[in-house]
Amino acid sequence: MNETHGTGNGHGRVARLEALKLLLAEREYTTAADLADDLGVSLRTLHRDLALLRNLGVPVGGLAGRGGGVFLERGWSLGRVHLNEHEAMGLLLSLAIAQQTRSPLLLDDIRSVERKVAQAFAPSQAAKIRSLRRRVLIGRPASPNVVEHLRPTHPATTRPLLEAFTSQRIAKIRYTDQTGAWSSRLIEPHYLYYSTPVWYVLAWDQLRDDVRSFRIDRINQIEVTASTFRIRPPDRFVSTVEFDARPI
Repeated sequence: MNETHGTGNGHGRVARLEALKLLLAEREYTTAADLADDLGVSLRTLHRDLALLRNLGVPVGGLAGRGGGVFLERGWSLGRVHLNEHEAMGLLLSLAIAQQTRSPLLLDDIRSVERKVAQAFAPSQAAKIRSLRRRVLIGRPASPNVVEHLRPTHPATTRPLLEAFTSQRIAKIRYTDQTGAWSSRLIEPHYLYYSTPVWYVLAWDQLRDDVRSFRIDRINQIEVTASTFRIRPPDRFVSTVEFDARPI
């Protein structure tokens, strides 16, 4: 048989494994011969791919005998959603917020989901996500006075801010302080800080040459520049929030 997805091509094999998982998900029961025919590979290659899926943790079941029955074990759902670093960080931030509700009905499930999400990343992605998580701090709930004056945020602000944070890019922002006065700032967004339900960015203000904290709901405009920055020592940033703030 002429194989349409050569095993020597890494990208081809990855695509074939994804196609194999889809076929298994679509069928309650199938045979190795049918799968090999659908994928245009030999039975030998098909069995190697099935073994690889099992090694990767995909619960592929099989029945002995003529035809070689193959199926996905019940309760398995395929991870078909592919996230980039920004989306992954957004998901982890959402899980961190959910954890802050401390609901006994949800807490154990959220922890379990968070562990599974973290384990789903490729090693290179996982390392980047771990470094980003160390830069997101969770603190005590905000005071009633702060919550009372909290303003809604907009994706036009939060999305580029998260991009600048994850890609370590300098951002130009227009910021309104508590008195209503606005200013233009050039910032390095080193840390995000969550004081339920208020988000802050702990940044190095290049124009002031010092650490500053900015409430995200008071950032009116933001432009992510092409300039990057290196992570500075954390002490001065962390000292601007509570001593018991912790990373997510």
